[in-house]
Amino acid sequence: MKKTKSSCLQIGWAARDVTPGKSVNLMGQFHMRISKGVKDPVSVTALALSAGSDSVVFVSCDAPYIPPEIYDRCRKAVRARMPGIDLGKIIINCTHTHTAPQIVDHIFYPPVPAGVMTPEEYAVLFVARVGEAVSEAWKNRKPGGISFGLGTAVVGHNRRATYFDEVGARIKEEAAGRYASGYTKMYGNTNDPKFSHIEGYEDHYVDLMFTWNKSRKLTGVILNLACPSQETEGDYYVSADFWHEVRTEIRKRHGKNIQVLPQCAPAGDQSPHLMWYKKAEQRMLALRGIDMRHEIGRRVANAVDEVLPVVRGEIMETLPFRHIVKKVSLPRRLITAAEAAEVRKELAKLEAEEKAAPVKNKLFAAIGRCKHALERYALQKKEPECKVELHVLRLGATAFATSVYELFLDYGVRIKARSPAVQTFLVQLAGKGKCCYLPTEKAVAGKGYGGGVYDNLVGPEGGQVLVEETLKALKELWPEIK
Repeated sequence: MKKTKSSCLQIGWAARDVTPGKSVNLMGQFHMRISKGVKDPVSVTALALSAGSDSVVFVSCDAPYIPPEIYDRCRKAVRARMPGIDLGKIIINCTHTHTAPQIVDHIFYPPVPAGVMTPEEYAVLFVARVGEAVSEAWKNRKPGGISFGLGTAVVGHNRRATYFDEVGARIKEEAAGRYASGYTKMYGNTNDPKFSHIEGYEDHYVDLMFTWNKSRKLTGVILNLACPSQETEGDYYVSADFWHEVRTEIRKRHGKNIQVLPQCAPAGDQSPHLMWYKKAEQRMLALRGIDMRHEIGRRVANAVDEVLPVVRGEIMETLPFRHIVKKVSLPRRLITAAEAAEVRKELAKLEAEEKAAPVKNKLFAAIGRCKHALERYALQKKEPECKVELHVLRLGATAFATSVYELFLDYGVRIKARSPAVQTFLVQLAGKGKCCYLPTEKAVAGKGYGGGVYDNLVGPEGGQVLVEETLKALKELWPEIK
């Protein structure tokens, strides 16, 4: 087994603005939303770390997700600028904002209207800026150090309400091609006599890693928390969502040149939206004179302020560093013949509705989701597994591990609980692979959006395989722990 040796750390940062110059379709909802302006910039931030012969470049993007073809194009853009860099050690993740531009054609959306920036036009801009940020961060590497710590901030909430009876029997807005009726509903009404409980756990930890130059001056921070950036997800402007307020607040307190690299931990069943106790929370916001985005910025910046003084004296410039990249095969979530028959029935209903009163934007996503489910059903015998890219790193006493999926939070807890690292940074929607929800056993049983037949390439069986493969790789990085 290869021993992880200590080496001197090299650190480089860079960032680029990826805000579009004209209107775009905002990705993240079931309907097209043509942007009416820019509320705040969207950006990509790159952090290059190397020690000895190994390296990693973290790239965090204010984006809904990074499709595999865009991932490949970004790596090629880096290669054009930096022929010698190891492209396999570049990890691109997204914050999963729902107010960033559509970057590829998608089953949710028809073609954009004339005069609106197309997904391909935006992809050209985005890919070029990622290439610039990565190459600049790599060239900027200089000797430095890191310190790490654990804070807390209430940001994410489990968004799946569970009831004593079938939701579809009482709630009429369930739509074909969108949801699967069951005992659970995303953003379900908790002021309902049949409301039982919130389906899953919440994780309010904030994993923090700080970077320092040789003069022991703070240069940046990795912020890892279990919540997508979707506080104002349905609006019609371009925005980084609450990460804009987080960046603004941290720079106001610690310097305008501090780099902030957001990472979303497993949070497929989480969001910043309140599910209960809403009146009490709204009252506190009103008393402070702020909205929830600013409140999240305040909470996360407070976590930084609480941890930073404690870990300032533990800066490490020489430390064990190793980065493993694996291809992992995960069993598909199989669609049964009965489920396929139900999807065909719903597809026929939708197509008849569209033919009677064509409104492309209204039904486009639902029809596309039905067709995609049937394509999966046809493919599953030929290709019973999905192959995904998994990155696992050791950086001193800390670990990083990725998932390409919107991984339900419980999987993250399983990994962290058994990890040999002192602190484990898990990053979802990271690495190359097709994005979808990866639900838990109880989510599949409860159905609803995220746990239904339309939403998963991989199910609970594959989720546990991913947990075990991640832990296997982590243990390889800590050979001293038997």
